[in-house]
Amino acid sequence: MFILFMALSNIEKHYNKHPEDLRLLRRHGVVEFEVTMHHLRQFLQPGQFLLDIGAGTGRYTSALMAEGYKVKAVELVRRNIEVFLKREPGADVVQGDARDMAFLPDGIADVTLLLGPLYHLISDEEKLKALLEAKRVTKPGGVIFVAYLMNEYSILSYCFDEDRIGELLAKGQVDKDFHIQAKDDELYDYVRIDDINRLNEKAGLERVTIFSPDGASDYMRTRLNRMNEETFAHFIEYQKCISERPDLIGAGSHVVDVVRRT
Repeated sequence: MFILFMALSNIEKHYNKHPEDLRLLRRHGVVEFEVTMHHLRQFLQPGQFLLDIGAGTGRYTSALMAEGYKVKAVELVRRNIEVFLKREPGADVVQGDARDMAFLPDGIADVTLLLGPLYHLISDEEKLKALLEAKRVTKPGGVIFVAYLMNEYSILSYCFDEDRIGELLAKGQVDKDFHIQAKDDELYDYVRIDDINRLNEKAGLERVTIFSPDGASDYMRTRLNRMNEETFAHFIEYQKCISERPDLIGAGSHVVDVVRRT
């Protein structure tokens, strides 16, 4: 319990300092949001009930509510919930941990979103707790959208771009295959597609599709900000078009794995 408390405190400190509500309003975040919504709409049907686990400040919940869906949100960080309810006072949101949602019955959701919690869970064991809970609360045949942070984005953006790669290799924080080796007390973990495949096999989840919601946008933040509205709209459509291409999926900062509870 003490270890869990410490881990949650680190997450809360991060989101108190870095307001999540602003991230999806910046242009690189808008790309991520619009592409994810594009893929979600391909699975949604009128009258469905959705769970948004790790809802943050509720951007996805709000958008889905506006489209007529009933959504229950679960969020760990109290500050995020306060921001969420200030913007969306009618939202159904509870504070909870993605690894243990005993307050939710089995098989209630047609579609479940898990678009943030696995960023912060380091070991396979901890990730599997969240995956299995999401599986439990999803109806048989229902789909789960699971987001991950990608290894190569971190290697390129932080290790090489900040000229830290030698130091991190020497400390074993990056292994000889250039895979980040996050410690239990770190805030983020980064994966490759092979890691995601291993987790799906352990959790008994079947992939429907996998896509990159942001592609090159995190590498192109300043360029995106310089684009006029027409060019930026074309960029969003471009990312929708290429988001499932196998040769590009692992290169962005995130992927979303769409899996089915069989």
